[in-house]
Amino acid sequence: MATVEQELREALAKFMRAVADKNQSAVTASLSRLTELQRQLGPDASPMLVHYLERRSYQKALDFLNSGHSETEAPQCGH
Repeated sequence: MATVEQELREALAKFMRAVADKNQSAVTASLSRLTELQRQLGPDASPMLVHYLERRSYQKALDFLNSGHSETEAPQCGH
């Protein structure tokens, strides 16, 4: 897995913890980091991952990164 994807996994997990803890400053910092990492994704990034990140479906993005699904899968939600 690419370095950016590893960093995304860590940032997503941190974001989810911050939300659960209701730590607004950590949520804000995590969102900033997620946006930065999303911009670093290359053209070979998984369409599913890009789809989840664009729609801010962060739990789904984290689940996807943890699942090991095929990098070529396309979103199946009708979008």
